[in-house]
Amino acid sequence: MAVVKYFSSRLSPSAFLAVGLTVLFLLPVLSGVVSVVLPAFNIMPALGFTNFSVAPWLNLLVTPKLSEMLFLTFSTSVFSTLLSLLLALGAVSALWGTPLWRRLQHWLSPVMAVPHVALAFGIAFILMPSGVFTRLIALLAGWELPPDWQTVNDAFGLSMILLLVIKETPFLILMLLTALVQVPVSGTLKLGASLGFQPMTIWVKLIWPQLYPMIRLPVYTVLAFSISVVDIALILGPTNPPTFAVQILQWIQDPDLSSRLLAAAGSLLLLMLVALCISAFYLSEIIAKRSLRHWMTNGDRGRFSDVSMTLFRAIWKSVLLVFSLSAITLLIWSFVWRWRFPSLWPDWSLRSWERAWNGLIEPVVNSLKVGLAASMLATVFAVVLLELINLQRRKHKTLGIKLSLFSSFAMYAPLLLPQMTFLFGIQILLLEYQLEGYWSTVVGVHLLFVLPYCFLSLSGPWRHYDQRQSLQGLLLSQSRLKTFFQIKLMMLWRPLMASIALGFAVSIAQYLPTLFASAGRIETVTTEAVGLVSGGNRRLIGVYGLVQMILPFLAYAVAFLLSNWTVKNGRITGRMNR
Repeated sequence: MAVVKYFSSRLSPSAFLAVGLTVLFLLPVLSGVVSVVLPAFNIMPALGFTNFSVAPWLNLLVTPKLSEMLFLTFSTSVFSTLLSLLLALGAVSALWGTPLWRRLQHWLSPVMAVPHVALAFGIAFILMPSGVFTRLIALLAGWELPPDWQTVNDAFGLSMILLLVIKETPFLILMLLTALVQVPVSGTLKLGASLGFQPMTIWVKLIWPQLYPMIRLPVYTVLAFSISVVDIALILGPTNPPTFAVQILQWIQDPDLSSRLLAAAGSLLLLMLVALCISAFYLSEIIAKRSLRHWMTNGDRGRFSDVSMTLFRAIWKSVLLVFSLSAITLLIWSFVWRWRFPSLWPDWSLRSWERAWNGLIEPVVNSLKVGLAASMLATVFAVVLLELINLQRRKHKTLGIKLSLFSSFAMYAPLLLPQMTFLFGIQILLLEYQLEGYWSTVVGVHLLFVLPYCFLSLSGPWRHYDQRQSLQGLLLSQSRLKTFFQIKLMMLWRPLMASIALGFAVSIAQYLPTLFASAGRIETVTTEAVGLVSGGNRRLIGVYGLVQMILPFLAYAVAFLLSNWTVKNGRITGRMNR
């Protein structure tokens, strides 16, 4: 109470409330991390373990193939993050100012809306030994049997890296588009061209160094996600040994209760691995900056610029092609009755849909309920927080900027921390207070991942909103509430609809949060789809993967149609005129 009174006396009401809401968001995340510490040292009263001991750590250190699991996790995450970053920077550089630039921006939302589980299934159907890619080769080579290739679940995690690159590159491109607004790209390109520099050299030497610091946190987010991801690793990742996050999940699901202590120690080790990788990335930035200083300033105009530009365009088109093929493959497999190798055309049937229909209804309804509730609550929370920050910025600009930075960094917390660590801690707390399996619990845990995306997506529109619109409304209505609801929210109606659609897509994709918060009692399309991996029924997997892919697209379509219909029919302007 003394701390609350101290800060309330120092801060204005708007700033104090904004800090309180941000801390309220951080509290379950930090509580989840802290609650893992005691079980990692053999203290878990709910399961009967009350004596302090380092036995879980000793058992962890003698786990078979521990070093191989850690190295596999490290290598797949680092390589996928570096490739995603390079491809994102290259795609933006190669497509800037070309007719493909607008298409790039249009394609980002559909690609980002696809849940990574559905995309993983589609890529698996393309790459597997009897997949589409092999069938095309078989047609030319005359093969009658699938080759003995381990193209999925390979020991090096190459298929997993491919999926992570395809999924994370559009996210980094979106972050780059936000950063590009703050960099004089056109002027820099003209200045560099006047000095004889090749276009790609201008980007690499003059523009990339300005862009990277602005997307550093998103890059670390991609790195942390790649290290701790479970659902993708279950579908495409190696199996013997698996990635370390998958091994921790297996310990959590082990009937032997003492395995929970081993999982807690492993969760903390995973957190250390994330911290180590992020620190290594940061140190690499410093080393690269110093070692490349001479090359950056040696006056070399560059060579092979056209070749590199063409290469990046081709790679980006290949990413879109693989994305499109994965969606088409899911659609085909959902209607397959029999598909003999090496035939390119299957025998069609509706049996898979008939078989899956009754079982699909409940997961789809659950996904819709949780997704809509989480996305709407997150959007409301983000709007309130952004409005409080803007109010404080108008009163005290310096404090408002600090408050904005604090809130932005706080929103990255659940994205930078490994899911397995703090979600396992949250599950321990839910078990202790008997809160598992409730709708409100699942929605609340989903909010930890939905809210950051809604907040970040609305930050730009809120920051660039012309405050003079609200001042005019305030002069006419003499009411701040009327001005806010009838002017500001209506002017920002399209970003609000986009935020709800984005939040819904993020919620649909959540596997571990749903699994841990619901205790298996609330089934969603994602949990059911991942559960089908062990069965290996490609037809049912195609049905569930396709449904999971369609749901976010429906959300974006409804948001787009609703925002356009509202604007075109004059409902926004009509309210403003009143």
